[in-house]
Amino acid sequence: MRLKLKLPSGAEIELEGPEEFIRQERECFTKNFSASAHWASAQRTTGSEAQKDLPGEDPLWHKAIQEGGKGIALRGKLPKEYGVSDASLVLLGGSGTILKNNQPTAFQLAKWLRTSGYPVQRIDRILQKTVQKGEILASGSRRGRRYELTLSGKNKALDLARTLSQLL
Repeated sequence: MRLKLKLPSGAEIELEGPEEFIRQERECFTKNFSASAHWASAQRTTGSEAQKDLPGEDPLWHKAIQEGGKGIALRGKLPKEYGVSDASLVLLGGSGTILKNNQPTAFQLAKWLRTSGYPVQRIDRILQKTVQKGEILASGSRRGRRYELTLSGKNKALDLARTLSQLL
């Protein structure tokens, strides 16, 4: 199934995949459109006060993630009920915001997880279910494989970052 949706504001999304995946992504897109419109209007203003309240902006990510050298790491571990794939979502979200890298490689992500205290060998196997749920898009192969958050993955990563930052 394939869907292309364009809103009057110019925001658009193009989806292809199983019907359930498309339904979830469309709901997240339309649900978060008001937040996106707020973000776009705040970006047009020059005052820094408008940008402080934006969802997912730097203060939250910098609270949950630390930057060091060319990489990032979580400032602490997520509670036990969350797994390595959840930590990966937070790192992917932080990578886009802090490093301006929306598609890190499997090698980079595995290195960041190890630095954060999560011993991983095969990142592709860890993220397999997350990719199947439609929270992450994967492209490429082997160490050059790249991961990118979908809209539902970004929302989950933001929630997990909030959870982590509240624990610190």
